[in-house]
Amino acid sequence: MDHFLGEHGEMILYGIVGVMMVLLITTVCLNRWKTISPAYHTKKEKSNADYQKEHQGKMPFIEADEVIYTEYKKVNFNCKDYIHAKDWDGKDLSERLNIYGTVDVFRKGIYQLRCVVVSDSQQICTKYVNVIVE
Repeated sequence: MDHFLGEHGEMILYGIVGVMMVLLITTVCLNRWKTISPAYHTKKEKSNADYQKEHQGKMPFIEADEVIYTEYKKVNFNCKDYIHAKDWDGKDLSERLNIYGTVDVFRKGIYQLRCVVVSDSQQICTKYVNVIVE
């Protein structure tokens, strides 16, 4: 044992000090980390499930089918006719709805659109919609 501690004692001591430093920094920064990194998502993230469970009924929501079908070469297709947004109290937010992605009605296929709406209270809702051109 003395031989082992003599050869590796310094590394063990540095390891213990390192673990203690990590624990100390974690406990000091834990509350501050929660305030600078909110649980809800930004437009870049795909999911906000935890935040949505906590604030059910308070967030804006997007009314749209998961899949929208359109005809091939239908010139007057507008995806905003099929996608609407409302606030938690029923206020229409469709004018604030941002739709990312394009649909080419002159090429058959499946197109994914990302729909994002921001409410007056700066809460964000994101929904993915697939548009099938057939």
